[in-house]
Amino acid sequence: MAKNNVNEISCPACGAPMKFDAASGKMLCEWCGTTMDIEPKSEETSDAPKTSDSEKEVLEGFDFASLGDQAQDPDAEDVPIYHCKSCGAELIAPPEQMSMSCPYCGSNVVLTQKVSGKLRPDGLIPFKIDAKSLPDHMKKYYRDKVLLPRKFFSESTMGKITGVYVPFWVFSGNISGSLSYRGEKVSSSREGDYIVTTTSEYDAERDVSMNFENVPVDASGKIKDELMDSIEPFDMSSVVDFDMRYLAGFVADRFDEAGDSIADRAKKRMFQTAESAVQSRISGYTSVRKQGGHLTADIKARYLLFPVYRFKIRFDKKKYEFAVNGQTGKVVGTLPTDRNVCIRYYVTHALYALVPVVGAFVAWYLMGR
Repeated sequence: MAKNNVNEISCPACGAPMKFDAASGKMLCEWCGTTMDIEPKSEETSDAPKTSDSEKEVLEGFDFASLGDQAQDPDAEDVPIYHCKSCGAELIAPPEQMSMSCPYCGSNVVLTQKVSGKLRPDGLIPFKIDAKSLPDHMKKYYRDKVLLPRKFFSESTMGKITGVYVPFWVFSGNISGSLSYRGEKVSSSREGDYIVTTTSEYDAERDVSMNFENVPVDASGKIKDELMDSIEPFDMSSVVDFDMRYLAGFVADRFDEAGDSIADRAKKRMFQTAESAVQSRISGYTSVRKQGGHLTADIKARYLLFPVYRFKIRFDKKKYEFAVNGQTGKVVGTLPTDRNVCIRYYVTHALYALVPVVGAFVAWYLMGR
């Protein structure tokens, strides 16, 4: 079994493990209260070899396969073992995990070989939301959900909260090409006793050239794509250079999806945005529909880590998965609904909708008499 290196952040005052504190943006020792600023490291003192821009650049047609091979352990029998420097315990981590807490002494451990070379992230967005504030964010989220079961507020329980740095490929580049549309103009006129409707069709073609910046695509197969798409946006102005100290106290996953599908997902989002923008600018027609066209993408990518809290809420013997944007506090997830509450809600609103109709009918009837 291979033995691998780890990096630990210890308090200079008492030697206890330190963690990154989202509330203050500093390293914090929860044992003695010592805090330290995270100062950028120089090239000479960097904790892992930097990766050149050329190694990170991902152009159209880039083969992610080589990175994908490195993201997985090629030899399944050679399970990597990491030694905790504080207590000497032997630790085993999943192939995609980059940081963890020692289950024996609580030290925050970063698995250095998983964040070096081409596997080293270009940067990350630090956690801004403290885990202690998540119950308040959840209350705001379901405060106006009128279809919740009445017992949800008193009987639901929040499970273990895990702060995770989720891997993302973030794409920028240019979309170019042309799109063709069919526009219809419909007009009506009276000719004697008849209403004549005339439909005229027109072809419209538009050249397309649009620049995109920072289109994120999550690169973790353990989290549903829909969940990560919904938790956006992230403020990219808060991206900082990668530093292992930000990982202390959190779980950090390395990408485990590096196939062409990642770039294809980014292109699809860009193409849909471009098509929608072009079609919205074709005016003067009763209706417009896309006929055809071809778009190409010239894009590059950065490998970044974004902060996400994950947990489950248990209610009525079921578990509901949630995620919270660790930068903005945005909550996404699925909540239960009460069938009886739904029926009462829709019946009540249907009755309210009928009131003006009934009133108008009564007024018409009385006026007729």
